Amino acid sequence: MSLDQPQIDLSPKVSDEIRKTTCYMCACRCGIRVHLRDVGNGPELRYIDGNPEHPLNQGVICAKGASGIMKQVSP
Repeated sequence: MSLDQPQIDLSPKVSDEIRKTTCYMCACRCGIRVHLRDVGNGPELRYIDGNPEHPLNQGVICAKGASGIMKQVSP
């Protein structure tokens, strides 16, 4: 007897586009990647992470930089 289990996507697509830019939350100016997803009425910011190709921070990002998403989406 076999039980049919629903298939769960363990790696869903989070963003449609990734833009590389610089964080301005402090004076270090670390390289970041901004993940955007198209929701029909324009791109929506999904999350921010460090840019591993940036020579300064090499993909590491501090809590202040990672929380930069709150500056954009918070009312």
